[in-house]
Amino acid sequence: MPIVDIEFVQERPGPMEPTLARKLGDALGEVFGAAKGKVWLRLRELPYGAYAENGVAKPPKPVFVTVLASEPPEGAELAKRIEAITEVVAKHSHRAKEHVHVYFEPSARGRIAFGGKIKE
Repeated sequence: MPIVDIEFVQERPGPMEPTLARKLGDALGEVFGAAKGKVWLRLRELPYGAYAENGVAKPPKPVFVTVLASEPPEGAELAKRIEAITEVVAKHSHRAKEHVHVYFEPSARGRIAFGGKIKE
């Protein structure tokens, strides 16, 4: 059950497209080959003034994607999954692929709990 956090750097605060979370959740469910209800997604906004790149006066508005999974993919499968996640997020957020940054957390197995029960 991957948990996906997506943070958008936004120039102007305001509501995101109301169906964006569902669209991304459904598309990422396909990327992960997951059954319904098995990919959890959280969207956040980061104000443009709270983001900086050293030496860049007007940086782009990137999207940061963090994935927590019990068994993250490795090697070629990791590269393939990152490319698919990047494509989905860029498409649905209308951002350039080069501004979508994906990070897989280390394996969550044995260090994450649901309902107070650690998943082994």
